[in-house]
Parts: sequence; structure tokens; C-alpha cells
Amino acid sequence: MKKALAILLAVVSLSAAGKEDWANPEAPFNARTLNTEKSSITWLRVDKNKVQETCEAESKKRRLGGFGYTVYACSFWEINTCTIITSNTPTLHDLGHEMRHCFQGSFH
Repeated sequence: MKKALAILLAVVSLSAAGKEDWANPEAPFNARTLNTEKSSITWLRVDKNKVQETCEAESKKRRLGGFGYTVYACSFWEINTCTIITSNTPTLHDLGHEMRHCFQGSFH
């Protein structure tokens, strides 16, 4: 049992160590590399079970083709305007991650 627990902890540690910086809510990033310093942000909140559907629809409306993978939030940006879509109960990481897109575009 102890050996199985040790292996499980090792696997979890390795997967966390390999996590990309953009997915790590504690990772610092270079805030000097911005696409814009000022943006008008619209925050659309939907039921948790409607996030994927809403993000896909908005992507297709903008002729971006959809995501093709699961999303828990999304954002769409142009030079000085940005739309963020989250559930009605997002995490601070969800909202912050999407807001970063508003200022830094496609950073990951």
C-alpha cells in the first residue's frame, strides 16, 4: 500500500512539474509583452453546462471554426475590445486567464 501511494504521489508530482506556465495559476508571466494596454471588456456569464456550447457558437459566429476540445471559459479579442465567456461561478484563475488573453492575445 505504501509503495502504491508513493508511486501515485510521484506521478502527480511529475504531472504538476510538467504543467505549462499558462495553466499554472501561480506562475508569474511577463506583463511587458502586451498587445494593448487598454481594452473594453464584456463578461458574458452562462450556466456551467452552457459554457462549451456558448464558446463554440461565438467562435463559429466570428468564423474561427470552433474549438474542437473542451473549454471551461473562453475569450475573443480584437485590438481594444474583448469578450470573456465563463460560467456563473468561475474561479479567479478562469477569469484571470481569459482576461490575460484580452491584453496579450494568444499567449499559449
